[in-house]
Amino acid sequence: MKTLSAVLTVTAAMAAWGADASGVKYIGKTKYLNNAKAVVTHTIDDSTKFVANTLDTLDRYNVKATIFISTEDDPPVEERFLTQLQVKPLWARVQKGIDNGHEVGSHARTHPCGRPDTAEYCSGAYTDAEVSGSRDDILKYTKQPYVWTWCYPCGHCANHEFIQKKIAAAGYIVARNYPDEPNDGHVVPNVNTWDQNFFNAGYTQVVQKRGGSAKTARLDINVLNGKFDEVYKAGGIYNFTSHPQWLDFGPDKFYETHVAHIGKRDDIWYVPMGPLYAFKTMHDATEVKPLKGTASKARYAVSNSLNRRIYNGSLTLDFEVPAGTEAWVKGKRLEERKAGATTRWTEEFVRADGQHLYVTMIPHGTLELRLPK
Repeated sequence: MKTLSAVLTVTAAMAAWGADASGVKYIGKTKYLNNAKAVVTHTIDDSTKFVANTLDTLDRYNVKATIFISTEDDPPVEERFLTQLQVKPLWARVQKGIDNGHEVGSHARTHPCGRPDTAEYCSGAYTDAEVSGSRDDILKYTKQPYVWTWCYPCGHCANHEFIQKKIAAAGYIVARNYPDEPNDGHVVPNVNTWDQNFFNAGYTQVVQKRGGSAKTARLDINVLNGKFDEVYKAGGIYNFTSHPQWLDFGPDKFYETHVAHIGKRDDIWYVPMGPLYAFKTMHDATEVKPLKGTASKARYAVSNSLNRRIYNGSLTLDFEVPAGTEAWVKGKRLEERKAGATTRWTEEFVRADGQHLYVTMIPHGTLELRLPK
């Protein structure tokens, strides 16, 4: 009589045979898209005219950003926060940015920025008009399909759980903080991966001349580049933030020098912050199940139950396969990806590296790996 252990062993072996049929072996989901070594994501805050300069710089080096804008069209003078509410001239430029792989996130409608950020203040400041209204403005004035990301104006109210819940209830999936600016806490939060709390999410460092009530500047290009080098070497997520009105532009200035240092690397995934956090949720929720195959074809069901409008990106599956194996999804053969930086999050392609075949696909369908004849 077979023991339970023996039955389980046979069952596992049969499942493995189904997965490994035809010389194909499934290794797993890669940590980052296209099995990139590291990730770069960037956030830029405020609706100033300098957003255009920043996007022009980023586009030269294929670095992708989340553009946090305050969306009130024409605020009264007494409600303006410095030069930050200048959104009317920006809509066309940020739409071009969306087309080029950037993301627009919300920085509220009127950029409420009171001190101290007590529960009483935050309750009054974070109205539906600020939280949901700014989201609706972005959907109205751009062709972006969803608004994934919120940024706390001045970093205030990020630590209040009831505010975090309100941000989540409005449909955002991640909210970036800006911690303790008066004491320079915002300069190097040193978060080098996904933050555990998506609604009080930190970043690696600021890259800007100064900042509001901050005491110090981040002008030393060697320090800035050194932090990136450290995160890159460790295979982490380099998440840097800037206020365009506090930057120097041009190839001889520190901002463009830094962007040039981190940009156009073939082994980095350049992605905005919202889709990056969406990827993490999608990655963890997606199941890859072997299906019955043939001698010349291995098949896998790749799926999750997430809302496709929100979680609309791809993920990458790692297989060991014979040379010449093709990947097919929904009757279409996935093309081999050309060399170059990975700068999108919704594409489908394959990339061969020795015995490994990295299949990047939308995780809703059946994947067929067809061996060469």
